[in-house]
Amino acid sequence: MSPRNLARELALALPTLRIVVVTLFGAFVRRLRRAMRMGGRHPLRVGVDIRPFYEPLTGVGWYLWHILDELGRRDDVVLVLMGDARLTDDGPRLHASVPERAEPCVIDLRGRALSRFTQAITAVAYPALVWLEDCDVIFGANYFLPRLMGAVATRRVITVHDLTYRRHPELLQKETLDNLAREMTREIARADAIICVSEATRRDLLELYPVHPSRAHAVRSGATPPILSSDDRGALPDRYLLFVSTVEPRKDLDTLIDAYEQLRDRGEYDGALVVVGRVGWKAEETVRRMCASRWRASIHHLDYVTRERLATIYRHAEAFIMPSIYEGFGLPVLEAMGHGVPVIASRSSSLPEVGGDAALYFEVRDADGLARAIREVADDPATRARLVASGRERIALFRWDEAAAMTLAVFRRAAGER
Repeated sequence: MSPRNLARELALALPTLRIVVVTLFGAFVRRLRRAMRMGGRHPLRVGVDIRPFYEPLTGVGWYLWHILDELGRRDDVVLVLMGDARLTDDGPRLHASVPERAEPCVIDLRGRALSRFTQAITAVAYPALVWLEDCDVIFGANYFLPRLMGAVATRRVITVHDLTYRRHPELLQKETLDNLAREMTREIARADAIICVSEATRRDLLELYPVHPSRAHAVRSGATPPILSSDDRGALPDRYLLFVSTVEPRKDLDTLIDAYEQLRDRGEYDGALVVVGRVGWKAEETVRRMCASRWRASIHHLDYVTRERLATIYRHAEAFIMPSIYEGFGLPVLEAMGHGVPVIASRSSSLPEVGGDAALYFEVRDADGLARAIREVADDPATRARLVASGRERIALFRWDEAAAMTLAVFRRAAGER
């Protein structure tokens, strides 16, 4: 960099430095005021990693949104939102609402010219800002905390959604696998408490890591109330089986395609197969199978759809099928039940725990067993009625307000409260 360009970049950096100083001073004053308050029980301050909100919400994002939505209604907890160190005109952009009373922990640079030193300045300052926020505990809802938060977190709680990378490493990208293997050993060792989204995940955690049972807590997710759906079926087939998930090896759409082709070949089912979900990694062969299937005219891939459209698709399905090889929880099972759709799932990991007696099960990768279950649901009105009624009762056991209350109890315990 030439001296002239260096001088220019340093001049651009000065406003950033001023904003950083003002931001840190304001946080210091607020911390001092909190420290001076005497007597009484103060609300628990929980720092929250909101990075899952920086992209369209999927499983982890919706999990975090529901927990924060419930906790944001309470007077005994303060949510401090942590993500990228700086907020600029270019982002980051939130894809989800946050509780009104939540406090942002960010260096706000909107409307400011940035220099090439901005990132370095804010990266150095952000751990100090996190420390000044004086949180009782910092929460990482997506397995581990980023380094800038974790560097100053005195008490931390993380959520582990599944342990696919240990149970079935062949089902993950090498980059993802290496990242999780590297980060998780350290994060699990440092966490004061670990939330698992099912008892199945908790059992896996205790088996695969040297974690004392008192640090691992099963907090099952809630069932999202079904949203209003349209009667407009659009281009949906008259009859169809439904699969909802990212198309990737762990979800095992191939077994469902095998079962579907068997039924069509034998004339035992004349409906369609609707696949809703983006194409993920290592899915090329599965996509080729859909496109080359002898029944390809009856296989419809809809990619990503809005929540409102998905509700309509659920509502009109003849059966929802989840053939996953491994699931940490399996939220779509509850979504389907909420829309009054019979559920068929693999007898894998957490799925029987979530579905209970309100679903039919088949063994993992057993296309023949899946075909039998589909035929039973399609041909027997009594089975359909039983599954629909049982599903309505089942979802009442999964409530987000209870999940949030149990999560808050874990925060309090991690923070040293009793």
